[in-house]
Amino acid sequence: MAGRPLRLALLGAHCDDVEIGCGGLVLDLAARGALGEVDVLVLASEPAREAESQAALAAFCAPATPAVRFGGLADGRLPGHWNETKDLLQDWAVACRAADVVLAPSPADAHQDHRLLGELVRTAFRDHLVLHYEIPKWDGDLGSARPSVYWPLTAEQLGRKYALLSEHYPSQRGHDWFREDTFRGLARLRGMECRADYAEAFGCPALVLRLS
Repeated sequence: MAGRPLRLALLGAHCDDVEIGCGGLVLDLAARGALGEVDVLVLASEPAREAESQAALAAFCAPATPAVRFGGLADGRLPGHWNETKDLLQDWAVACRAADVVLAPSPADAHQDHRLLGELVRTAFRDHLVLHYEIPKWDGDLGSARPSVYWPLTAEQLGRKYALLSEHYPSQRGHDWFREDTFRGLARLRGMECRADYAEAFGCPALVLRLS
């Protein structure tokens, strides 16, 4: 991977999952000129939220241009659409085989849509580095899977992340969890764990090390 921008495959159950779970990492790579091709698949979607997602992902990835696909499945019902979810994921995986890193929800996530994708992603990407991001929510599941990988962020990067979320997802502003202090609080805790001001954290089910 050295010497060229990273190619990412970003998997989300819902239209803001990717930006909440790993938006800081994406912003940092983009600012460094280290973000290459970006492929995104969002399984549960409807037209209004798809428009929000397209605009948000374009802003997070700029100047790279993400290739975004939507599944159009029902929010909260992905386990009931197992075959469609599996087929969409498999087809997408074929299209982005060249990805260096795959970012996806955690299989320990309490939300059924997130959890299903976290369980299925490694069946579609058996030979890739998969990092599982976390999403704060009322379920209180953040302690169910201990992070093993951290991406440090500055206060400015974290502020930029929330500013873009707030700007591009007006449909979510009324939710009591969709607040800057929610995201900042989690990022501060993860930063403490890796001796940084702030960080995003990920689970890593398998990592292969090679010496060249």
